[in-house]
Amino acid sequence: MAAFNEDLVFKALYETFPDPVIIIDAERVIRSANNAALRQFGYPAEEFIDRSVRLIYANDAEYEKRLRNRAARVDETAARTSNYLYVRCDGSTFSGHLRTTPLLDDQGAELALIGIIRDVSDLTEAVGERQKASDMLNAALEAMPEGFAIFDRQERLVVYNRAYQAICGPAGAALKPGITAEEILLLARQGGHYPDALPGTREGDEWIASRLRDFRHPDGRPRIYRYADDRWLRVENIKAKDGNTVVARVDVTDLKRAELALERQRQELEHKNEALDQFTATVSHDLKAPLRHISMFSEMIEDDLAAGSQAELAENARHLRDSVKRMNRVIDSLLDYAQIAHRITHWTEVRLTDIVAETLTILASDVQDAQATFEVGDLPEVEGDPELLRRLVQNLIGNAIKYRHADRQPVIRIHGGVADQIVELVVEDNGIGIDPRFSTRIFEVFQRLHKDETVYGGTGIGLALAKRIAESHDGSIRLDTTFREGARFIVLLPRRLRKAN
Repeated sequence: MAAFNEDLVFKALYETFPDPVIIIDAERVIRSANNAALRQFGYPAEEFIDRSVRLIYANDAEYEKRLRNRAARVDETAARTSNYLYVRCDGSTFSGHLRTTPLLDDQGAELALIGIIRDVSDLTEAVGERQKASDMLNAALEAMPEGFAIFDRQERLVVYNRAYQAICGPAGAALKPGITAEEILLLARQGGHYPDALPGTREGDEWIASRLRDFRHPDGRPRIYRYADDRWLRVENIKAKDGNTVVARVDVTDLKRAELALERQRQELEHKNEALDQFTATVSHDLKAPLRHISMFSEMIEDDLAAGSQAELAENARHLRDSVKRMNRVIDSLLDYAQIAHRITHWTEVRLTDIVAETLTILASDVQDAQATFEVGDLPEVEGDPELLRRLVQNLIGNAIKYRHADRQPVIRIHGGVADQIVELVVEDNGIGIDPRFSTRIFEVFQRLHKDETVYGGTGIGLALAKRIAESHDGSIRLDTTFREGARFIVLLPRRLRKAN
């Protein structure tokens, strides 16, 4: 039997090995190459052997990288550190993974190096395409104005975009892969990001619990929540088949504000319709009363003239004139009321101190006749229509003078302040007061609690005007029903008006 020839076996393996195998000496000169290497690089043996190994590298940078890695004894089993760009005889290039084995002498000195090069062009191209797709996806996510994030089965954050980070508010800076959905909610809540989930409140705890339930068991319906700076967020959670949770967060503040404005307009329209019905009924009654008197006294005058009697003619004529005057006052009051718009469009900075001073000048003769005393405290400034605000104050002070108590000198106190951007104006007197049962009725058009105009004259529209003026400034007016020393009216106005669009 023939002896086992190791050289022949090695040569057979060497020549038939599918990947290029190159042997270089200590001087980095190619000493041998198998058939796969010659085919891969496209050289005949005589043009490949005894050439510097630099021949197979695409450029100096790739060759220098190989020398640095060799000197640093880089782990060549790791593709990321031992991939190089090689060049063929025809100038075409390919990516290859190099793995080397040193040949040592008896003393351990390196005689040569066996290098195996595996063409990984397809793999490199696939990795490149995948990286390109990943980069495109990341760019798309970052360009999205909507907040987007993915959480794994354990509710841990996996990926998110910049919009999601911004929407998380105080929790945004703490976002990182691995943080849980509950931790994000609690951090945002602690930072005051959720007005409806104040820390340390039972309502706040229930709000957080509700958000977590929707995150863990979404029903496919988006929800809208209020968050910092009076903004609104549309929240949608989607449970994927793999158990992950995809979340989308969209700022819908403009849409929500439009919706709220529409609802306010609907309520205002409903309120106006109700007020119009009441107004129509009241006006009809108050206009018909003087008309009935005019008709009645006209007939009486006609009867007297027909009978040739003049005994009551002058008296009936006086009643006729009084009814006409009454009707004129009612019509003038109606015009005043109608001319005040529901919402003013022209405003300026108004000093309430100046408004009160101007009003006292206008009412000087009434003040003198009543011998009224005024105590005026510090009053704030407010945005509004100065003429309308003067008429409001004039009606309140005029009423305080008119409805004074017969047994004591009238004292009228005017003071105010500002709290949470709301201006408070208080006008109180020591007059006859108002029964709390009529605290709402007194602000209706032509509602008079004292029917005898010889004692307390007027048309009963003053407080209705005051109410309309306050509401035109987004404010309100009410009677303080707890005040027993006379009447106290409290006007609340926003420090800054909401500008009409």
